[in-house]
Amino acid sequence: MTPDETLRALAALEAGFKRDDQALAALARRAPDEPGLPVLVADFGVLTLDTLVLLASGLAGRPEADEFLRTNVTARMCAALGRTWTGWAAGADDGASGEIARAVIDGILSFTEGAGEQHVLPLLAALRDQALQGD
Repeated sequence: MTPDETLRALAALEAGFKRDDQALAALARRAPDEPGLPVLVADFGVLTLDTLVLLASGLAGRPEADEFLRTNVTARMCAALGRTWTGWAAGADDGASGEIARAVIDGILSFTEGAGEQHVLPLLAALRDQALQGD
């Protein structure tokens, strides 16, 4: 995922969370060679879940990470959730972007102990800052 796609996905997550249909419509405008907004949001969600699973397990950046993602029950459940998002997004029009964004946010929050709706915007801001720093 390119940095621009990451920032667009994060903006869509924020707009979806806020139920800002105007912002989602603006973000859905794209060049013919760019992925649709539902696909972009789902793809970002999958990448984020993989990262969170590896961070939670202490395996981020370690050689055994790929094996863990294939064999660990939690990792496999997250992969199934990610396939659900990407399958939904593949057949969805841009109007589904908000619902997909809210589903992705729910998935991300499930890895954050005690996190609730009040934590969504600060979390998205932190992810945006990280994307801007190129991490």
